[in-house]
Amino acid sequence: MPPKPTHYFNDYASIISQSAAQQFDRQLAQFERDTSNQVVVAIFPKMQSDDDIAAYTQRVAESWGVGEKDKRNGTVLFVFVEDRKMIIQVGYGLEGALPDATAFNITEYNIKPQFIAGNYEAGLRAGIDTILNTIRGEYHGTGIIVGDHERTHHVLGPFFFVVFFFILGLIGGLHRTARRGVSISNKGSHWTIDWGDVFFFWITVLLSGRSSGTSGGSSSSSGFSGGGGSFGGGGAGSSW
Repeated sequence: MPPKPTHYFNDYASIISQSAAQQFDRQLAQFERDTSNQVVVAIFPKMQSDDDIAAYTQRVAESWGVGEKDKRNGTVLFVFVEDRKMIIQVGYGLEGALPDATAFNITEYNIKPQFIAGNYEAGLRAGIDTILNTIRGEYHGTGIIVGDHERTHHVLGPFFFVVFFFILGLIGGLHRTARRGVSISNKGSHWTIDWGDVFFFWITVLLSGRSSGTSGGSSSSSGFSGGGGSFGGGGAGSSW
């Protein structure tokens, strides 16, 4: 079972250019923002299973959780280059907009002719555009994707961490100043902050945080993250 991808467009067989792959990835990410539908493309050199292609790809799509859990609005286009097979797996929530007959027509008449001619990029572009146009309008988007939610948590966590330790540093500076004595005037007590202590404390926190975070991997630019969608075998495919 292949691991869940980190991109919307995944060319594991290297059949198109990197620039085209990045363009498709951005297009699919924006489509989720606009419609809430998740469309993933996965191109493999060959199928790593002796099972029927429909049963195998259904299990893979299910394990990736493509689509939102409550809407189940995910779609995955699988391509196996050496096997010369492709199939569109459709989540429960999109089977009305993308029935089996339509999925077959997309693979057979939009993608297949270009694949036979050896023009994989044109075939994928035709297939992706047709899939998106077919399911557009079935649901409404919120302007964000599941990956955006996760990046927000990753950003807000360190932000609150930084604010907390900055305030802690201020308190530490005041405390050290208080230990040295508080100046008194006719207007009352006058507190001063030892910014040297605050700066030292702040640098220590930053360096410790940086050293602890260097082992983490970098996130993808598009940030695909499955929302827990499910698949019931809807979809169809073709051979070329």
